[in-house]
Amino acid sequence: MDIDKKRFLKSLGFRREVETVAKCICPLCEERVDEDEFRSEAFVKEFKSSGLCQGCQDTVFGYKVAW
Repeated sequence: MDIDKKRFLKSLGFRREVETVAKCICPLCEERVDEDEFRSEAFVKEFKSSGLCQGCQDTVFGYKVAW
C-alpha cells in the first residue's frame, strides 16, 4: 500500500486498516466480516482494499452507487 493511500485512510479514521483486513474485522463498524456476505466480486475487491464490510460499503458509497 502506498503512503498516500495510508494517509488518506488515516484521515478517514482507518488507522488499523491492514490489521483489520487480515483479521476480517471491518474498521468502521468493527464487526467480523464474512466474505460470503458480499454481493459481487467488486465488493470483495473493495473489502480487500479498505476492509469495509458489505453494510459499511453500502453506507459509505451509497447503496445504488455500489451496485
